[in-house]
Amino acid sequence: MEANGLGLKGFPELKNDTFLRAAWGEETDYTPVWCMRQAGRYLPEFRETRAAQDFFSTCRSPEACCELTLQPLRRFPLDAAIIFSDILVVPQALGMEVTMVPGKGPSFPEPLREERDLERLRDPTVVASELGYVFQAITLTRQRLAGRVPLIGFAGAPWTLMAYMVEGGGSSTMAQAKRWLYQRPQASHQLLRILTDALIPYLVGQVVAGAQIIFAKDGHFALEELAQAGYEVVGLDWTVAPKKARERVGKTVTLQGNLDPCALYASEEEIGQLVKQMLDDFGPQRYIANLGHGLYPDMDPEHVGAFVDAVHRHSRLLRQN
Repeated sequence: MEANGLGLKGFPELKNDTFLRAAWGEETDYTPVWCMRQAGRYLPEFRETRAAQDFFSTCRSPEACCELTLQPLRRFPLDAAIIFSDILVVPQALGMEVTMVPGKGPSFPEPLREERDLERLRDPTVVASELGYVFQAITLTRQRLAGRVPLIGFAGAPWTLMAYMVEGGGSSTMAQAKRWLYQRPQASHQLLRILTDALIPYLVGQVVAGAQIIFAKDGHFALEELAQAGYEVVGLDWTVAPKKARERVGKTVTLQGNLDPCALYASEEEIGQLVKQMLDDFGPQRYIANLGHGLYPDMDPEHVGAFVDAVHRHSRLLRQN
């Protein structure tokens, strides 16, 4: 999602628009590639930049977000940048406290437990103004990118955010959040509505200028619905077979994905083979290469580079044949 509250005129001209053209279904010379969580702890320079600051303080510093967004682009010939931020800035803007606990992840000291807890939440219409720092980071990054590649913005979906707010952190079962769905359907609807009303102006604030990407983790049961929801791009996780996905969604949307992130633990040679297979399965057009989820902190940057290079190399060869 390309963004800027100032109108698009003030930005450097885009030099590499391969990612956007693939998203729009236009022909490209090679398959564009980027990685979820490409600005992250697997990079030593990321750990150095982040070391001095609390996680959410970093999120609130446009300068720091810009630096972290640009770091992977200095190392790898990626076809898109994704702004450094976090999905939980939205619950924060709604008035909930969130801390990042080292080794554990995000934690809500006071999660939503009862229906009446919804009264603690701020009016969702103020969220976009509370998140001005994200828009500043996007604007600054667009300028510093100098048109190298497009910039992607993002937000967490209402259900994902509800799960965190009710569970108080990450959860493998989401049992507390699902309990709300069954025991408090009305309050659940109310909470999802509050989140939706907060997210729409937040995403509009990030200003949609071209590519709209939806990525639904474990969303394989609803591929057809996702493909018809009005998005140009549907992201797939690694549990979905590319050929089957293409059969199910047709040629009207661009698919993105979907190498298992753990494949990057393999040798560089094997990564090349896995990439080749993935590109063959997705086909050359209407496709953006990515992992099926985010990079893990203990991954070797050299292997991330091998993944990016393999996509560019094999996709050019595919088109020649």
